[in-house]
Amino acid sequence: MKEPGLNLIRRFQLRELNLDFMGYELQPNDIFTFHHLIIPSCKNGPYEEWNGAILCGSTSHQYLHIIEQVDKEIFLAITREMIIENIKGYLDPKNLLQIHTLLEKFEKEYIETKKCKFDTKEEYFIRPYIEAPLIRKRTI
Repeated sequence: MKEPGLNLIRRFQLRELNLDFMGYELQPNDIFTFHHLIIPSCKNGPYEEWNGAILCGSTSHQYLHIIEQVDKEIFLAITREMIIENIKGYLDPKNLLQIHTLLEKFEKEYIETKKCKFDTKEEYFIRPYIEAPLIRKRTI
């Protein structure tokens, strides 16, 4: 990962919290990945801290891009919450709970009804309870 992504991991204490910007836990064989928030990489968005969120590569990052293809409104709402986290400089339980609510809305509307035509993994639906304040310690 390039320096801006590493800076986000350090600044947000993601290794210590063992969480990403969407509230997913980093699993033992997974890695943190950089997600472009405001200007996407397909539009040559810069790989800069202000334009990024850190997600788990094999769960939340993949799942977010599925959501983007299926329901742009929910995708943009989740992105908005991550932009707010980026601006605040920390993972706020209020934002994480809002993201969780948006994910549940997507799952109720598209996964439970089988309207989503993309393959989903069971790991996409496993998210920890978010405590307030965030005082979790890394479990890996």
